[in-house]
Amino acid sequence: MDDGPPRPEPSTGEGYGLIGMRERVPAVGGTLAYGPVPGGGFRVHAVLPTEGAPS
Repeated sequence: MDDGPPRPEPSTGEGYGLIGMRERVPAVGGTLAYGPVPGGGFRVHAVLPTEGAPS
């Protein structure tokens, strides 16, 4: 969780960010929640299944 103030950082234009996570997490049977939190900051919470994952 990021509870700090926004930092101006240049975007590299690489990756798919939340859009990619929103597509991929459910595809493997997981859940995803994200959004601003009271008092500032932004929260990303993903739960991914571990069945079949290598030990």
